[in-house]
Amino acid sequence: MRENILKRIVRLMPDGVFAIDLSGKVVVWNRAIEEMTGIDEKDMLGKGNFEYANPFYGFRRPMLVDYILNPQMSYPEPLNKKEGLIEIETFLPELYGGRGAWVRMSAFCVVDEACDIIGAVQIVRDITPRKKAEIELKKLFNVIEYSPVGVAILEFSGKITYCNESFLKYTGYQRAVDKNIFEIFPQISLYEIHNSYLKEIKFGGKIFRLRGIRLEEENGYAIFLTDITELRKYEEQIIISHKMESVRRLTSSYAHEIKNMLTGIKGFAQLALQTENTEQAKSYMEKLLSIVESVLMNIKEILGFGREIGKNPEILDLKEVIKNIVILLKASLKEKINLVLEFEERPLTVFADRTDIEKIITNLVLNAQDAMPEGGDIRIEAKLKNIPDKFVSLTGKKEFAKNYICLSVEDTGTGIDEETKEKIFEPFFTTKGEKGSGLGLTTVYHIVQMLNGFIFVESEPGKGTKFEIYIPLKQ
Repeated sequence: MRENILKRIVRLMPDGVFAIDLSGKVVVWNRAIEEMTGIDEKDMLGKGNFEYANPFYGFRRPMLVDYILNPQMSYPEPLNKKEGLIEIETFLPELYGGRGAWVRMSAFCVVDEACDIIGAVQIVRDITPRKKAEIELKKLFNVIEYSPVGVAILEFSGKITYCNESFLKYTGYQRAVDKNIFEIFPQISLYEIHNSYLKEIKFGGKIFRLRGIRLEEENGYAIFLTDITELRKYEEQIIISHKMESVRRLTSSYAHEIKNMLTGIKGFAQLALQTENTEQAKSYMEKLLSIVESVLMNIKEILGFGREIGKNPEILDLKEVIKNIVILLKASLKEKINLVLEFEERPLTVFADRTDIEKIITNLVLNAQDAMPEGGDIRIEAKLKNIPDKFVSLTGKKEFAKNYICLSVEDTGTGIDEETKEKIFEPFFTTKGEKGSGLGLTTVYHIVQMLNGFIFVESEPGKGTKFEIYIPLKQ
């Protein structure tokens, strides 16, 4: 009765179990082994001469049960030996109809009541899911360990619990585990890491981009350190190239403008020399002097263009700067011009040169006045606002969608047609004739670029004009 119960327990065990006697013949072959190998118990009982290895390996060879009975034999794979037990983890290619499986096999002696060895038993446990997970984890670990991006895992306190080879290479440490990240990089803060802020730092003569993420389950953070030194060099070259192109275009426009003016001077000078009429000659000379004044004004503008931009940046409340400059502007505006201000209640802080902001407001307000010869309204607003969705989708950069102040100047003037709108930021382009230098909006555009901002124009003939300038909010 007891023996039958024991056989049924072995038969129904979830792990594969088989046993051999001292002659090497199979005496136990349970149901789990049948499912793994596809061989029924009745077809395997009594088989010897290593035939029980066929459904595991596809050929006859010793197995753990054979080694247990004969420890002197040479075994093909390294074994993990414990007291009275040997184990191995391996891949068996023939299991489950040739699909194969990772298994952990263990074997031990079977003794009788007199403690004499009467055989050996082998347990086969399918560990394929766990092994596959381990393999995937190992791949992931290798990707992280040998990644060109420096990776470190931290406790909430900033103590490093893991770092890869690139992190050590970038920081110059041979060992960084147990050190505190804020000792290595004093220029970063827990707040920045906790909120996943992207930050550029200079360290060891190089430039790095650093970002952290919170690891909720691990109660800590992971930080990623990317060497962007070479990238910055290339970007600087591109910026220099763009600046040179801007200088080339500016110089070309300036030379063309001066050439036209000099042609006018030459023409009026020749007319003055050819006429005998004193009054007519005087008229020609007056026109000639008027052109000379325009040339001098353009030279003055071009010499000053961009020279003072961004010279003294500081943290400013945009509302306070606008209110102060508007007080001065109101004194010079025509009587029929109505100036309206509207701001958000909260401080709207920017990092900029005060004079630059004043130049933006002055240029846009005076342009608006010129577009309203019969008078009208100029509305200045400053509010927190997202970058327009259409612009974000075109650039593909989602970080543009938040943390901006929108400074808008809107008038009820004559408006701008599409052809003119395409040229308004070009150097020396003006619709004001001799009264304009053509550098006002060019200066505005240049300042906005220096502030890492964006400028948009909405206008239709007869419906007024609205300039929207987005400046990064300084938090």
